[in-house]
Amino acid sequence: MSNENALRALVATKQLEIDKLKRLLKDKEDQLEQKRIDEGGWNSENRQRDTKDRKKNKGSKQSDSSDK
Repeated sequence: MSNENALRALVATKQLEIDKLKRLLKDKEDQLEQKRIDEGGWNSENRQRDTKDRKKNKGSKQSDSSDK
């Protein structure tokens, strides 16, 4: 029975470590997301292609899969 209790204690300790690391990861992800938002998010000017190029290139290439 003592061996079982020792294993349960070990599992509980490891679960606490896992929870701590998950919290740390979530905090880092939140910081990164906030930084991205502060810099203009995904829609910032420097992240988008020029719409003229997009319209010009649209449909200019056919995929090879249509030939099969």
